Amino acid sequence: VLQNINTASNDAVIAISNDGQKLFIFRSNEEDGGDIYECKLMGTEFSEPEKLKGEVNSKSWEGSVSLSANQRKLIFASEKPGLSGGKDLYEATLLENGTWGKIKNLGKTINTEFDDDAPFLHPDGRTLVYSSMGHNSMGGYDIFKCTRKDSLTPWSRPINLGYPINSTYDDVLFIPDESNESASYCSNRRN
Repeated sequence: VLQNINTASNDAVIAISNDGQKLFIFRSNEEDGGDIYECKLMGTEFSEPEKLKGEVNSKSWEGSVSLSANQRKLIFASEKPGLSGGKDLYEATLLENGTWGKIKNLGKTINTEFDDDAPFLHPDGRTLVYSSMGHNSMGGYDIFKCTRKDSLTPWSRPINLGYPINSTYDDVLFIPDESNESASYCSNRRN
């Protein structure tokens, strides 16, 4: 199923759309820090990856992404020179010509002077979960959650999900189910 995707370079699956029809991958090369590509499901196989069209990718690292349920917004992480330093979270809007534009940094409420990465935009469009080395992290990356009333209101202050989800190690890639009753995430803790 993934024979069209893998190369001799660094390829990593980083997200899939809620409907399962779009697969997002990270691919790096010698020219830049790495970019986000999209593959579309064609029958039972995914198409060859195409670099996201528009303004998301730059010469800096762009390596994690989440697509809204209506597929009109992307939340992505980038190391492009930004507001806060390190990796920051940004939002992109799908334009009428099919490219991603209107890039906006999510601001200092979300981003810190440290790395902010691994966004997951819940299908409700009102909940954002991500990992940060800043805010009130226990050590390494911790998982944070913020909410908003609708797409026109700002995100709330991030809340650390606390122990036992977070630890003094790196806790990332938190993906809750639609009901918000269970989730999967990655951690490099010893056990």
